[in-house]
Amino acid sequence: MEKKDYYRALLAIVLVLAVVYTLGILGIVPFRWSYYITIFMIILFFALKLYDRFSRAS
Repeated sequence: MEKKDYYRALLAIVLVLAVVYTLGILGIVPFRWSYYITIFMIILFFALKLYDRFSRAS
């Protein structure tokens, strides 16, 4: 998969998770979902930073 397509798919996933997160804050879905989405986003951020750092080094 091309890098551009990869980032488009990742953007779609992040947007859906942001909507679910907002619904959790509003109380429409269980707040626990928002908690897990926050943890997932933090892990995703660090994974992408590490990937970027290692891909520049090579």
